[in-house]
Amino acid sequence: MPPPPRPRRWRETLLVGLALLLYWVMAASVSPRMGVTADEVVHLTGGYSYWKFNDYRLHPENGTLPMRLAALPVVMMDDVKFPSLAEPTWINSKVNLIGEIFFYRMGNPLAAMLQRGRAAIALLGVLTCWLTWRWARGLFGRAAGWLALTLAVFCPAFLAHGGLITSDMAFTLCATAALSAVWLLLHRATWARLLLATVTCGACFLSKMSGSIIVPLIAVLLLLRWLRPAPFVLAFGRVRWLRRRGQVMLATLGLLVATGAGSLGLVWANYSFRFAGPDRAQSAFHDYYFPWSVVLDQEKVPWNDSSSLSSFTPAFRTLQPSGLTRLVGFLRDHRLLPEAYLWGFAHTYKFAKERPAYFMGEYRKTGWPLFFPVAFLMKTTLPALLLFSAGLAAVVWAARRPRFAAGAAPAPGWLRFRRSVAYRAAPLILFFIVYWIMAVKMTLNLGHRHILPVYPAFYVCAAAAALWLASRAARVVAVVLVLAAALHAFDSVSARPFYLSYFQPLTGGPEKAYHYFVESSLDWGQGLPDLRTWLEAKRQSGDPLPVFLTYFGADSPRHYGLDVTRFGDEANDSGVRYFPAQVRGGWFVISATYFHCTFLPMRGNWAEAQETLYWRLVQRVGALSGRPGARTPEEQTQLSRDAMDIEILQFARLCHYLRDREPLRLIGSSLMLFKLTDDEVKAGCYGPVSLDPAPSTR
Repeated sequence: MPPPPRPRRWRETLLVGLALLLYWVMAASVSPRMGVTADEVVHLTGGYSYWKFNDYRLHPENGTLPMRLAALPVVMMDDVKFPSLAEPTWINSKVNLIGEIFFYRMGNPLAAMLQRGRAAIALLGVLTCWLTWRWARGLFGRAAGWLALTLAVFCPAFLAHGGLITSDMAFTLCATAALSAVWLLLHRATWARLLLATVTCGACFLSKMSGSIIVPLIAVLLLLRWLRPAPFVLAFGRVRWLRRRGQVMLATLGLLVATGAGSLGLVWANYSFRFAGPDRAQSAFHDYYFPWSVVLDQEKVPWNDSSSLSSFTPAFRTLQPSGLTRLVGFLRDHRLLPEAYLWGFAHTYKFAKERPAYFMGEYRKTGWPLFFPVAFLMKTTLPALLLFSAGLAAVVWAARRPRFAAGAAPAPGWLRFRRSVAYRAAPLILFFIVYWIMAVKMTLNLGHRHILPVYPAFYVCAAAAALWLASRAARVVAVVLVLAAALHAFDSVSARPFYLSYFQPLTGGPEKAYHYFVESSLDWGQGLPDLRTWLEAKRQSGDPLPVFLTYFGADSPRHYGLDVTRFGDEANDSGVRYFPAQVRGGWFVISATYFHCTFLPMRGNWAEAQETLYWRLVQRVGALSGRPGARTPEEQTQLSRDAMDIEILQFARLCHYLRDREPLRLIGSSLMLFKLTDDEVKAGCYGPVSLDPAPSTR
C-alpha cells in the first residue's frame, strides 16, 4: 500500500492524538467518585518509599515500575508527609498498616495524591490504545485502525484499570510492546530497535512478576523466525543482508542475548544496583512481610490457630517445595538478581497456588477453568464480541479474494495471504493463545483484571471486520461498523464512572453481577464516596434509623467521617472497636464481597458445623460475661476472642438469611443496601435457620 499523502497523514495523526487524549481524560477524571480501591494503598505507598528512601522492603511482589510511575508526581508534592522510619510497621514491612497511616493519619492531601497517581497510570493506557491502533492499521488498513482505536479508547476494562494505581495496565502495555519490539528486531536490526526491545523487555519484568512469561514466548518467536526463509537485515551503520540460515540464526540469537543482558541491567538499575532490598544504613529492618523461609516453602505460613474459627481456614498448611522455589533460592544465595525482586517473585508464586474465590454460587481456593472465559464474556461489550466474530470471518473471506490474495505459485493466493497475516501478527496471536491457556489453568481467580493483557489482540482481530468494506455491500457494512462502534462507546459511557463494575446489560449489569463475581471484578472497595452522599441525603431527610456497614477494601470510613457502625468486617478495619457489634433494625450496607463471605473463615454454605460453633460460643460468652467476680487474664483474652468470632459468625448467619433477598439498591456500584426491622435482625441472628449441606471450599 503506497504511503498516504502528507496532509492526510497529519490529519490522521491529529485525530489519533485527540482520541488518545479523550481516553486519558475519561480514565483519569473518575477520581472524585471512585474511592480508594483495595490495591492502591500498597502500590502508592510502596512506590513513594522507593523514590523517597531508596528502600524496597514494601510490597515488592507486584511490579515496581507502575508503583514508581504512580508515585513520581506524588513525590514532587511539597505537602506530603510519610510515617517515621522508626514505626514498627515500617521495620516489619507491614505495607498495609504503614499505607493506612500514610493515606489517612498524616493529614496528606489524599484526593490530590490519588488524582495525580491515577493520571500517571492512565498514560500507560494511552500507549496501550496507540499500540492497538498501530497493530490493526498495519495488518488490515486505515479503517481497521480506526475501528480498533475506538474499541480500545472506550474499552470499559482499559478505562477501569487505566484509571487506578495498580499494575494490570502496565503489564498489558509492557508485554504487548516487548513482544512487538522483539518481533521487529528479529527482522531488521537497528540501534533504535535494539534499544526499544531492551527497554520494553526490562519494563515487562518490572511491570509485574508474571512479566517473565515473555521469555518462553520470545523463544517461540525466535523459532518462528528461524523457520521463515527470509533474509535478515543488519543496519548498524552499514546495511548487511544475511541470507544463509546459519547466519540468521547466529545473528538473531546474539541480538536476543544482548537484549536479555540489557533487560537484566534495567532490573538491577531499578533497585539501584543493590542486592539488599531494605537500606539498613538508613533504618532498622526486621524481615519482609513473610520471611524467606515461608515464601520458599521451608516452613508453614504463621497463621493464628488460636481462634475458634481456625478449623475453617485450612489454606497453606502444607509445604510444597518446587523446582522453581529452589531456583529462586539459588539465585538469592548467589546474588544473581536483586533480593527484593526475588522475594516478590517467590511470594507471588507461593500465594498464587491457593486463594479463596467466589464464582456463580461456588467457593474454591484453586479456581475454575471457566472463571476467566465467563468473566470475559460478561464484562466485554456485546458489540465488541460480535465484531470479533465478524473479524475472524473477514480474514477467512478476504484471504480468498483476489484483491487481497494476490500471490505467486506454488501456494494458492488465499493460503499465502493467510500465512502472511498470521506470520506478521505472530506476537499477538501467540500471546493471546498462550495467555488464555494460562488463564484457564490458573488457580488464582482474583478477578477479570488478570486477563486484561488479551484485549489488545482481541481488538485487533475485531478490527479485521473492516475488511468487509471491500465487499459489494460496502455501504451497509460501513453503517453496521459505525453502529457497532457507537453502541460499544455508549455502553462504556453508560458505566461511567464505575468502569470497574461494568457488566453487559444482557447479564443484568452491575446490579445483578454479585450473583456471579465479587472482588476486583465488581467490588474493590470503591463505593465509600457515594455512600457518604447517600448518608448525607438520609440525614437531611430526617431518617433516624442506624446504619451498619460491612466494608471490603482499603478505603477508610473513618477518614470520610461516616456515621455508621461497623459489623462483621474486622479484617478490613484496624481501628478500635467493640465485639460483637450490637445490631438492630436499620439500614445494612454490605460490600458484595463480604455478602458472599468470600474471605471469611466460614465461606460457603451455612451448615451444621457453623451453627453448632455459633451457639457454643454464644453460650460460652454468656457464661463468662454473667459470672460474678474478676476474670483471669486468660479468661479475658478468651472472652475477647470469642466475642470477635461471634460477630463474624453472626454476620455470616445474617447473610445466609438474606441470600434470597435482592438489595434495595447498589451504592457506588459495589455496596448492597438492605433495610431490616428489629424482628428480621433477630430472626437472622438468633432465629431458626435452614441448614445447607456441608460446605465444600475446594
